[in-house]
Amino acid sequence: MKRIHSYILVKISGWERERFINLCCKKGITLWNCQSDEESVTVRMTRKDFFKTRQIRRKKCHATVKIIKKRDVKYFLTRYRRNYSILTGFIIAFTLMFVQSRFVWNIEIDGNNINTDSTVYKFLNEIGVEVGDKTSDIDTEMIEKRIKNELFGVTWVNVRLEGNVLKISMDESKADIIDVDDNKGQSIISLYDGTVESIITRSGTPLVKAGDEVHTGDVLVENKVTVPDDYEENIQEFSVDAEADIYIRTILSYYEELEAGYEDKIYTGKIMTTYGFDIGKYEINIGFPRRIKEYTKTVVNDNLRIGKKFSMPIDIRKTVLREYNTKECEYSQQEAEQYFVEKLGIFIKHLKENKVQINDYHVNIERSGDMYFFHADIEAVVPADSDLRKVMSSE
Repeated sequence: MKRIHSYILVKISGWERERFINLCCKKGITLWNCQSDEESVTVRMTRKDFFKTRQIRRKKCHATVKIIKKRDVKYFLTRYRRNYSILTGFIIAFTLMFVQSRFVWNIEIDGNNINTDSTVYKFLNEIGVEVGDKTSDIDTEMIEKRIKNELFGVTWVNVRLEGNVLKISMDESKADIIDVDDNKGQSIISLYDGTVESIITRSGTPLVKAGDEVHTGDVLVENKVTVPDDYEENIQEFSVDAEADIYIRTILSYYEELEAGYEDKIYTGKIMTTYGFDIGKYEINIGFPRRIKEYTKTVVNDNLRIGKKFSMPIDIRKTVLREYNTKECEYSQQEAEQYFVEKLGIFIKHLKENKVQINDYHVNIERSGDMYFFHADIEAVVPADSDLRKVMSSE
């Protein structure tokens, strides 16, 4: 190993170069990686053996030995012995890397859908795990056990240290986040006024058929089944879970309003960029932007890393400010119509994602004072027991 990492590459020339090599072998000087051509021989030897060749070169043979390359720590230190700043920088850098590798400077979480990152970070702080802890104090098995037992919906978790980054991978049960109504023993009730488009009953007693008019609150499928005996007497009644696919043709209403006046942003083209560092709770800003009245602000943070596994406790922050002036504007009738059409398109898209079939729709746009009012009647076929109020309210 010493020969591989510390050696001197020399070139031996002259008419007695073969005799020089033989004398080196006789004195116990080890030569390796020998390569020869018509006029010279290139070999590798240790620094200690190179000094042993002085007597051979001076007295015993006529050969010229020239050093081509030096690979040794002592030569490196000798080369930079007068430039202490470089050596000091290397020493400080390696010392910082060694010290920082003993602490956790970043926590990465993936696989969480129910619990947000902030929720997991807060939980880790509560159990005494946070950025800046010693890596030797991190008990990964304890963290795994606490997360699995105390965080909602976690079915699997893996905690590991990679360099000075604490990585937490988890899997959450989707069944825990689905809001399922307990319909056992309940009937299916209509949530809309309209006409039954189709009905397929799997369990229970249907009280309506295709083409019947129904109203909100009407029982469509009863949660009971009657079973007569062989003589059609002594009818027995059983309570079951009502299950059916029922679609109702109905009218859905959509309403929206818009202020006619608005403030438009006109960008001046002036862009100001500043940089800074975030070290823990401290912020260091490099450069200060000139005063501007109104602007949009974009901040991008990037963690300083050495490789993939070594994270530094420093975030590089880039802030971009774009100046703009405001102008009082007013939506025209055409612009208002375009705005409402886009909103209606989004609403219809969400309806289709909830198994709603759109047949036709009629819209009406009016202006009263400084307001535009939009109303749409949508002819649709909807699942009878599907509550679309959440979709309509989200719009």
